[in-house]
Amino acid sequence: MKAVRAHRPSLCAIVVAAGSSTRFGGDKLLAPFAGKPLICTTLEAVCQVPVHRLVLVCRLQDRAKMEKCVTQAALPRRVHVFLASGGPTRAESVLNGLKTLADNGASGQDWVLVHDGARPLVCRALLKRLLAARDMGDIVIPVIPVADSLRRTSAGRTEILDRRGVVAVQTPQFCRVATLRSAYFNCVDSASFDDEATLIESTGGQVATVEGDAQNMKVTVPEDAEIAEAAFSARARTVVGFGYDVHRFVSGRPLILGGIRIASELGLDGTSDADAVLHAVMDAVLGCAGAGDIGGMFPSSDGQFVGIESAVLLGRVMADRKIRRLRIVSADITIVAERPRLRDYQVPMQRRLARLLGLRSTDVDVKVTGNDAIGWIGRGEGIAVLCVVTALHPR
Repeated sequence: MKAVRAHRPSLCAIVVAAGSSTRFGGDKLLAPFAGKPLICTTLEAVCQVPVHRLVLVCRLQDRAKMEKCVTQAALPRRVHVFLASGGPTRAESVLNGLKTLADNGASGQDWVLVHDGARPLVCRALLKRLLAARDMGDIVIPVIPVADSLRRTSAGRTEILDRRGVVAVQTPQFCRVATLRSAYFNCVDSASFDDEATLIESTGGQVATVEGDAQNMKVTVPEDAEIAEAAFSARARTVVGFGYDVHRFVSGRPLILGGIRIASELGLDGTSDADAVLHAVMDAVLGCAGAGDIGGMFPSSDGQFVGIESAVLLGRVMADRKIRRLRIVSADITIVAERPRLRDYQVPMQRRLARLLGLRSTDVDVKVTGNDAIGWIGRGEGIAVLCVVTALHPR
């Protein structure tokens, strides 16, 4: 008789991203954060430990945008991501996440990290502390001491509070799937609880704590995002890529530069649409990751690239796993051409490039210069483009 293999508990995660972001003045989880939407950083951070199933709980109206964010995030291949709809309270959102885990094969013996989508800076060391303490209680939570003085105000009066032994609670909060599910079903008013530890404690469970991390802050207002982004940048390594491309003029082809059609009697010769600006940008982006060049990724000998839009090729570059690990910070482009006049196209190119790279327009600069009538560019025989891209590589 064949032996039945015991279930080996795996690690799951629920990332709660269904809030209204009222105090932020816009959707903070979709706000730009070091070159990607903030939620991408949170998803990547949680997956620094071997998560196999991840549920992203979001508002129904944000679902399409969140699906795109999942594709932008540099997640390990082992991670299976599912989306769930948020509820009117955090507790109901987490419960929906638990149901989605169960519907997709998670066992009650599996472990789950429940994390706020607005905490993008959770570090690997904190996650490992949580996992190492799994047997210390029914749920393990990270905490940090309260450093500020505390006062209670009421009816115009204030009184000092003793802060000794008082801690601030962070996420992720870590427990068995079955433990959290049981707490929901055994608590009469589970929707009223603000976090998982309080819910489990209310049903008789034991809460264990580990040292938290002061940088694991929750982004609530725009100033929080600025502080968190600065901290993220300080952790990352700055990398720079350089791109250079040239094309000669030919008749009978449109002139495309920076994804914009330029009024011109001549176009550029090339296998694709010969967009020299985007070609230089792609090589610079690839250079940031040490990932070769577009000649190796899209060889001119391959017929599938004949006439293809360079914007499509840039989309494929940005979707590459090595590139998704980067955070593109800025792009600086110089177009060297005697003709046609391109001054009126600089702003449209800047905006188009910003959209393609996932940047703000202010993070892209497009300059145009001539070659002082020197050489083949000076004679108006073609165009050269130089590009420098700066990116952050998370450590």
